[in-house]
Amino acid sequence: MDRDTTQDQNIEENEHFEGERLDLPNICLPETDNVLHSILNSLNQNIADFYTFMKFNHYLSEGHLNVELLKRSMSIHRDFAALFLHTKEDLVLIYPDFIEKTEKLLFKGGASSDCIKHTQKMCRAINDYKIALHRDGFLPDLRRNLPLADI
Repeated sequence: MDRDTTQDQNIEENEHFEGERLDLPNICLPETDNVLHSILNSLNQNIADFYTFMKFNHYLSEGHLNVELLKRSMSIHRDFAALFLHTKEDLVLIYPDFIEKTEKLLFKGGASSDCIKHTQKMCRAINDYKIALHRDGFLPDLRRNLPLADI
């Protein structure tokens, strides 16, 4: 047994262990910008994968294609839900109708709707949502501004 295991066994049941470990460094919470960029990177990758499988659907078996499209659709849904819940409070006062429509699409959906069509609608909503995030300063505009002297 190592030292930590024996230390845990030596604590009696009615003793209180404070839980503070001096040998572990304090890990600070991630900054919001990093979280948003991480979510957006994952979301963009999953959308690209979804459309790639849609484009090359003739080269895959139907069973394999359905499994991959379902995986990508669920990943898109998960990432967009995380992005939406992370930024909803700040955008609801600015775009209340847009947020309400997006929330219905994301969380209610249609029970009998086609998964592919629903995901395509969601991808269009994601594109609009990213534009709103850029417009309101949540995400920096990564496009390069060309100086007029170079033209």
